[in-house]
Amino acid sequence: MSRLSHAFVRYPLQWLLFGLSSLLLVLSLQHAFRHITDLNKRDTIAMAGELRSQFQEMEAFLESMRGQAEERLRSNPESILSRHLYQALRVDRSNLITLDRVPADLPPALIGNLTGLGPLPAPVSEREETIHLALSLSPLLSTASKLLDEDVAWIYFTGSDNFIYLYPWVPSSQFHFDPAIYTKSYWQDMLAQQPPARRASLSRPYQDFAGRGQMITLSQPITKAQKVVGLLSIDILLANLERALQQPAPQVGTLFLINQHRQVLARSQPGTAPPLRHDREQDRYRWQQGAFQLVHAIPDTPLTLIHRIPLIALLEALFWQSVTALVTLLCLVVATLSSLRSRRLNQRLNYLSRHDALTGAFNRHHFVAFEQKQAQGGAHTTGAIMFDCDHFKRVNDTFGHGVGDEVLIQLVRLCQPLLTRGNLLIRWGGEEFLLLVVDEAASLAELAEQLRRAIADHPWEEIATGLGVTVSLGHHRQSADISLHETIRRADVALYRAKANGRNRSEAWQDDGEVQPE
Repeated sequence: MSRLSHAFVRYPLQWLLFGLSSLLLVLSLQHAFRHITDLNKRDTIAMAGELRSQFQEMEAFLESMRGQAEERLRSNPESILSRHLYQALRVDRSNLITLDRVPADLPPALIGNLTGLGPLPAPVSEREETIHLALSLSPLLSTASKLLDEDVAWIYFTGSDNFIYLYPWVPSSQFHFDPAIYTKSYWQDMLAQQPPARRASLSRPYQDFAGRGQMITLSQPITKAQKVVGLLSIDILLANLERALQQPAPQVGTLFLINQHRQVLARSQPGTAPPLRHDREQDRYRWQQGAFQLVHAIPDTPLTLIHRIPLIALLEALFWQSVTALVTLLCLVVATLSSLRSRRLNQRLNYLSRHDALTGAFNRHHFVAFEQKQAQGGAHTTGAIMFDCDHFKRVNDTFGHGVGDEVLIQLVRLCQPLLTRGNLLIRWGGEEFLLLVVDEAASLAELAEQLRRAIADHPWEEIATGLGVTVSLGHHRQSADISLHETIRRADVALYRAKANGRNRSEAWQDDGEVQPE
């Protein structure tokens, strides 16, 4: 039998408690894990809803402005406002068109700044028409900026012929047109779509020309006769996206906002992320790339939210989420172990109250219980074999009390084959033992002789050189007319008869006189 099997057999209640505690712990952690992931999934989906709403709002503005711009291109893009602003355009020494001087009779909040490569276009040219179109969009750009507020950095129209109309207004010394604009991803991604997409497209991240940091651009082309004349664009700072992801952020882990090119646009916590991968299976937490990961595609947008919970953070959250259950379970385990310990202690005390501490044989206290049980059962056929070690004092004096104790222990072991069918061995006192034979069919004389020979033939020299041990025995069986105490007394008398007749022998009680103890 293996050590584990032996331990299970010896301590079944402890193993049962361990199994039950493990099951409760697993269930508690499973419930905590489900609770944590459900809460974080709810927060992630709520965040996705907010981002979707913002994205759709910006897309709606772009679509509205595109529709009006293309309608004006089909008729006449000039308006009273555009002509008024067009007259305020100037060409500086660097041959740069600017709108640095806003007409005094126009509200400043209505106007942006138009900058581009000079000179001013020829009258009734396509470029003049496109510039008038851009200037006529001022009220729409102003309204979109007010409504979108802090969600956007810039709203602007980029013409395909080297100019840009930027809202809100900033002087050309702070920002002016640069042909490098056409190398930015928002323009290049639009050109890559043939024919140009009617829906807004989202660019890759790039550095803002005005120095406001990394941003992305949501753009929609304006076309005339299938030709792109410009782009309406809304710039979104990545820093704003990160602030949005933090309010409110999931309780555990990090949110990552990913674009259609699987680039990280923003995160709810600082730090680097592994190259994020996600498959088709979404909206449930899976172990991936060293963390539990939830992938949620934001509907109707090219964006995806990925929520990652590292293992250490998850374990910490599980601990705090399950701390009440863990403390309760710990208290239950401690209380149960204390109860089991008390039970084992009581069993040990009960054992010691009925057994001899040295040899393990029963003691007089157990004999009293046996006698009471016999009296209640009405049985009166118990046999008594009384025996003790011959010259035991000599053994102690010659070999020491330690050897004497070993002799007594070995005597009890040699009696074990006789302890069948309810027979009892009792240490009566000192080196004297009482064997109570319950089996009515057993011959006391044969049992006594069997025990005597076993003791006499035992290799006692294994305990101490020169040691030899024999016993003298007396026996008598109880009958209906005598008590158990009288039966034991008569067996004791027979024991002393055996000692008087030379020791190392067994005697039955005889009613022809009694030998007095030495």
